[in-house]
Amino acid sequence: MDLLDPRPGECILDACAVPGGKTIMIAERLGVRGLLVAADLHEDRLARLRENLARVGHPEVRVRRLDAATARLDAFREVLGGYGGFDAVLLDAPCTNTGVIRRRPDARWNFSRGRLAKLRAQQERLLDNAARWVVPGGRLLYSTCSLEPEEDEELALSWIARHPNWSAGRARKLFPPDTQTDGAYIALFRRSSPLASAVKETRT
Repeated sequence: MDLLDPRPGECILDACAVPGGKTIMIAERLGVRGLLVAADLHEDRLARLRENLARVGHPEVRVRRLDAATARLDAFREVLGGYGGFDAVLLDAPCTNTGVIRRRPDARWNFSRGRLAKLRAQQERLLDNAARWVVPGGRLLYSTCSLEPEEDEELALSWIARHPNWSAGRARKLFPPDTQTDGAYIALFRRSSPLASAVKETRT
């Protein structure tokens, strides 16, 4: 959560929130100031998310069902109020789960090059759409529990090359034999602000 760096007063979206562990961490950082929206595609999974939030005492989090690959910003108008978009979006994307095989051995048997290619395409759609919800100067944090470069650093490099109004921030990859943790990848992207874009154009 350090890369996302949630700050009190911000408007933040956890776009693939179930079961809610990361949502709770963001809520703790925001406190009672700001707005936190937690979303997921499946209504039956949202019940578990609401239960987890209630159990730890964060009823202020707005829970919504939506498809993060297709939803427009208008889908959030009801909860955004005076906010023009999100200061930060967390996208914990569906992936092959190869970083958590020790906890999910089924990931080994479900893995195939074809499935990897389909997930890569889905991850790109999710990133493309989530980027539309971020205000100028805002942040987009992409994460997986995968060790595959196609879902991680290769995807991040490809995505940033296709989006000139975004810049790459810090990235981190956790490799279980080295870190003694689950495997994961985290990459931060920043959307250019109008002032920064004007300065860049002036210099060029």
